[in-house]
Amino acid sequence: MFRCWRTLSITGAWLVVAAYAGPATAASTAPAPARSAATADATSIAIVLARVQALQARNPAAALQAGLPAWQAGPPQGARIELGLHLIAAADAQQQPAQAVAIGARLLPAALTPTQRLRLLWHLCESMWATRDLARVRALEPQITALGSQLPGQAQAIAELWRKLSSSYLMLDDTRDALRTARIALATAPRHPSMVDYWANQLIAVVYVKSDELPKAIAALQAADRAGKALGLPDRVSLMLNFNALYMYAKNWPKAIEYGQRAIAAGPDPAQQVAILANVGGAYQELGDFPRAGATYAHALRIARAHQLPAPSLLNNMADLLQKQNQPAQALPLLQQAAREFERAGSTSEAATAYSNIGAALAGLGQHAAAERAYAKSLALFTAADDVQRRLELYPRMVDNLAALGRYRDALSVMRAYKKLHDVHVTVQSNTQMAKLEAVIELERRNAELAQAQREHDRQQAALVRAKALEQRQLLTTEAMLAALLLLAAVAALSIRQSRVRKCLNQSLAMKNAEIETQYRDLTRLHDTISRQSEEDALTGLRNRRYGQAWLERLAAAHLEARRKGSPLMPALVMLLDIDHFKKVNDRHGHEAGDHALKHFAGILRECSRQSDVLVRWGGEEFLWACPGTPISEAQHLFARVRERLQQTPLILRGDRVSLTVSMGFSLFPLWPEATGDWAFCLRMADTALYRAKTSGRDRWTGLIAGKLAQAMDHGRCAREDSVDELEARGCLTALAESV
Repeated sequence: MFRCWRTLSITGAWLVVAAYAGPATAASTAPAPARSAATADATSIAIVLARVQALQARNPAAALQAGLPAWQAGPPQGARIELGLHLIAAADAQQQPAQAVAIGARLLPAALTPTQRLRLLWHLCESMWATRDLARVRALEPQITALGSQLPGQAQAIAELWRKLSSSYLMLDDTRDALRTARIALATAPRHPSMVDYWANQLIAVVYVKSDELPKAIAALQAADRAGKALGLPDRVSLMLNFNALYMYAKNWPKAIEYGQRAIAAGPDPAQQVAILANVGGAYQELGDFPRAGATYAHALRIARAHQLPAPSLLNNMADLLQKQNQPAQALPLLQQAAREFERAGSTSEAATAYSNIGAALAGLGQHAAAERAYAKSLALFTAADDVQRRLELYPRMVDNLAALGRYRDALSVMRAYKKLHDVHVTVQSNTQMAKLEAVIELERRNAELAQAQREHDRQQAALVRAKALEQRQLLTTEAMLAALLLLAAVAALSIRQSRVRKCLNQSLAMKNAEIETQYRDLTRLHDTISRQSEEDALTGLRNRRYGQAWLERLAAAHLEARRKGSPLMPALVMLLDIDHFKKVNDRHGHEAGDHALKHFAGILRECSRQSDVLVRWGGEEFLWACPGTPISEAQHLFARVRERLQQTPLILRGDRVSLTVSMGFSLFPLWPEATGDWAFCLRMADTALYRAKTSGRDRWTGLIAGKLAQAMDHGRCAREDSVDELEARGCLTALAESV
């Protein structure tokens, strides 16, 4: 039975929290407006400003209408700066982030006082995500940092700015920067608990939910809940609802029920109430408390009907409960109603699930012909929604139903379709992993055979040595006997005959030994071949990640040894390259085309590399290019060579020219002497640089190298465990970027 007790979209719930800027405390937290300087049009601007101030609180739309003409009539200076700050606040109140950003863009370069800039950033940190421009959001960070030193007494307001900026990052799905700035907000806040703790921890929970780190997400939410209780805040529906949904995902049913009840007590709107009760009912059902589950579902359905709310997931849950209680006849009308509501809402995959459940209920009632029609409808909807996993779950039901109808040929046809879809669904990654495991097993088997052959070879060699020594002793004995006992010819003849027999035996042993030697060489060559294959990427022919890591470890060991002996270090340029928009190639031309693209780019790398370089397929569409003894200045020249070759030799797919571009991040190994043995640190720098190249527009390079502090040999302040941003701020790292 397909389940859909998770009626509440956890992602939607989190984004509500992330987008919410917190309580409207800007006026209380930010300083009062500065007194404007007298200008030529001071009187007219003062009149407009007074009117905007009077309208701003009760009618922000009218305030914007009254103030924008005067604001746009001249440069942002003097009294017009104050007018702009009031207008951006009115735009925020009207939930017009684009207008707020447009006003703020004119104010940013103006000569603002620190308190005015604080008020400006208060609104921009909350609204800048509307531009969908990550670079513009990041550009606010230096301004916040500068304000921290200019306004030491406003640490709490600065912490709020970092928290608001974190929300903007999250709205743009930049979870890495969202997590980083939320933590900066917590570290900046001068007192705990505060509203920063309350909201920043909820943002951190969102990030961990997106990365499927549920324990960390729960811990962050619990920190937010503790802060709210310490501040005397009432339970907020959004927070309790997020707890409820998260514990449902974690399958902690008692906690899901507890927080669901707290969410209901906080006074949600009817739609939220229906969703929360559906989750609570699902938790009771998972605990086996069917009476409470049924009563909770029924309560939720009454609320939905009273407010004319669609509740298809709730109907599906109620039907599932009835099915578990062996009441398919009672479940059937609920499922049919759920399917209709899902279709009206355009929820194709959910409607397909409902029809699959209808088919199961009909089959349970013995109505196999009707069940077949329901399954056919479900299959069509799953196909339209491109829901491969659910189709795979549906096929066995269809096979059982057709077999119950005695239509074994049709059942076999469906089974073949199932197998074909299943085979296509098996990922290249799993096939590659299987191939690697098989190669390792084969290598172990060949190693065992080689060891056995070596032992046999050693035994035969020892036997041959003993035979040759015996032959030599026999020859000496024979010669002595011939010289001393000429009369004993018969004995001598017999001795010679024995010597010949032994010689034949020794020749036979020598031939056997030669045969073993040949077998040993063959096994050695086979061992070398398997070893090479275990370190080679099957698709591109480049080295694989296993080889790359081993090579980096050997390089690190060599550097450590050179440093111990006082020998000069030969640094290595380490570059990570990633094919841009690779998913589009797969989506547009198929996975086979993606394989052609990877092999094509691998060929380009071979043409552009040198014999001493190491080329590794690091994973997916990401490649490692290591250049021993190469200065950092060569990185941009090597990237230019790759870019030129990609432009000269485009990929041809079914007659179409596909232009590929790549992004590159690079660093130097080691960055400074203390990092001599830490190749992973160097790789982290290259990966961060690659991420920046990607987010800055792709088809470009960036690099992270030792900064002025590291070059001055002040390594004590350059801890490798610190974040890249902290190391960069201290001068331990310097960022390089291609000017585009």
